[in-house]
Amino acid sequence: MSNRPTLFDMQAETYDQRVGIAAQDCQAIVRAVLALAQTQPHDLLLEMGAGTGMIGTWFARLPLRYVGLDLSRGMLTGFRQRLAVDSGTPLARQCRRRAQPFLLQADGNAPWPLADATVRLIFSSRALHLLNLPHVVHESLRVARPEGASIIIGRVQRQDDSVATMMQREMLRLLRQHGFQGRAGGPHQRQLLAAYRQYGATALAPVEVARWPVRRTPWQSIEAWHAKPGLGGIDLAPDVKQTILDALCRWATGTFGALHHEVVSQESYVLQGIHLRPAGSGR
Repeated sequence: MSNRPTLFDMQAETYDQRVGIAAQDCQAIVRAVLALAQTQPHDLLLEMGAGTGMIGTWFARLPLRYVGLDLSRGMLTGFRQRLAVDSGTPLARQCRRRAQPFLLQADGNAPWPLADATVRLIFSSRALHLLNLPHVVHESLRVARPEGASIIIGRVQRQDDSVATMMQREMLRLLRQHGFQGRAGGPHQRQLLAAYRQYGATALAPVEVARWPVRRTPWQSIEAWHAKPGLGGIDLAPDVKQTILDALCRWATGTFGALHHEVVSQESYVLQGIHLRPAGSGR
């Protein structure tokens, strides 16, 4: 694997600050995921795009075998730092005999470094839309346990008229105008779940796990995009990125009246997923 820093390596230090989820909500997400998947102690859980361990550290506290996979060395460094802090808590001292979490730096678009027919639950939060859809389906079917497995995807859902949604929509439009196809999680997630259903998977009803109010200005979106490399998951030339951000500033000023105009909206964290049928049960 190349040691060249990825876009997410360069975002690792500020990632939690930009898109972090409250600890109590992360715990609620973990409880909801395990309930949906109906996991048993010592099942193997694979988290794709484990990142800084915002959610994964809560899985790691449980009597599960946890594997976290991420392309970014910087993100996984943050995850290990969380685990090091967590290891000194009273709860962690009670759990010394549990299987230790296993973190792997690996490309989700390459063969996954797990054995066939071993995984009971695949979980991903805000990451699978960055990967090749047919490859994700192929590899998850390969590693899924023959008696059945679950694939559960989590994402932050925003109101259509929220500042963040409107800014992202315009940013993606401007990217297309410049000949680039940015990545959006919602459509990709729907396509992925539909692909699994072609293999006889049973869809799970969406579950809203948490909801919170947000106050956001257009400038906060601009500032966040300034601070990280690329836009929409694409590594752009600096002059192209600046041209798009300048156009976004003009659009936001005309749309919201001012770049620092604050708008209150709601965000929620929603889980969707599927149960894979046991091997040999037919489509």
